[in-house]
Amino acid sequence: MKRLTLTRARAVVAVVATAGMVGATGGWAQAPQKNTISFSVPAANTKYTQQHALDIGDMPGHQIRIFENHRTFPNDPPAFAGVRIRDFVTRAATDLVDNDGRVSGYVVFILANGDNVFGRLEGTTRASVGQSGGRRTAMVNIVLTGGTGKFQGIRGTLQQSSVAEPSKGYNESKFEGVYWLE
Repeated sequence: MKRLTLTRARAVVAVVATAGMVGATGGWAQAPQKNTISFSVPAANTKYTQQHALDIGDMPGHQIRIFENHRTFPNDPPAFAGVRIRDFVTRAATDLVDNDGRVSGYVVFILANGDNVFGRLEGTTRASVGQSGGRRTAMVNIVLTGGTGKFQGIRGTLQQSSVAEPSKGYNESKFEGVYWLE
């Protein structure tokens, strides 16, 4: 009898230990599904809503600038997890010498269901070769930091390449990246 009880106790311990290992590995196996996103926004769908530039004065062409631009998607809008992007707002600052320098700021994707996706951007901007005036090329990395509603746990990165001439209100951009929901 004592031997049977000991055998049952060992069996119970083995079952509990196995269940614990299965449960622990189940959490590891559930990595978030990564999704890709890729889209372009032509200059016709991008508008600078605010911008202000200040000359620093320490050297010719040194300028800081803050700006906001608003992008819309009248045809074939991209989507996060099946929810279409309605609008896309960038609020950022540049520190440039002769149109070369750094850009940093924030983005808000406004989705068709009313949710928002937020991101932080960092990048560089360079005067476009062979272009006169203020035309420049920007290479930017956007880190998705969260959102509202079902997108509260969104994370990911997007790479942005843009050609812009802010003094003329011109900006066209391409975006590619990956995101997931945690």
